[in-house]
Amino acid sequence: VVANNVANVNTTGFKADRSLFEEYLRSPAREDNFIPADRRVSFVQDRATFHDFSAGPSEATKNPLDVSIDGSAFLVVQTAAGERYTRDGGLQINNQGQLVNASGYQVLGTSGPIVFQPTDHDVTIAPDGNVTVIEGTNRIDSVRGKLRLVSFAQAQNLVKEASNLYS
Repeated sequence: VVANNVANVNTTGFKADRSLFEEYLRSPAREDNFIPADRRVSFVQDRATFHDFSAGPSEATKNPLDVSIDGSAFLVVQTAAGERYTRDGGLQINNQGQLVNASGYQVLGTSGPIVFQPTDHDVTIAPDGNVTVIEGTNRIDSVRGKLRLVSFAQAQNLVKEASNLYS
């Protein structure tokens, strides 16, 4: 758990795992190699691990597509295995004009994948999740979608997967 947390200390949106453990005291030792013979023996008993979903620090970037989620929600992305959830808000536009995360998975909006036209520019993601662009040379404001955010009543039941995803 500790090694994984340290290895991901610089991973955007990474949520650490924490360990729960307690001391287990055994009744007095009776073996000849304990001095004195009535010394209590103490062990560490691990109870569980849990996901630490507390908010991490936000950092301003120069990428207008980067988002920081305020609260406990997750972005929804489409993978080959189905929908997955992430707190990683480092977004970009791929060669097909789709809004994707750092691993290349499509970011889903409330109406499906968010896709841009070749003539779109000045992409803006508003605090409410609306994704707008200036379209073409006529400088028309257009909405391309709204980020789909989901929350879970039992977030501890989410399973960590590779690429900073949960299922």
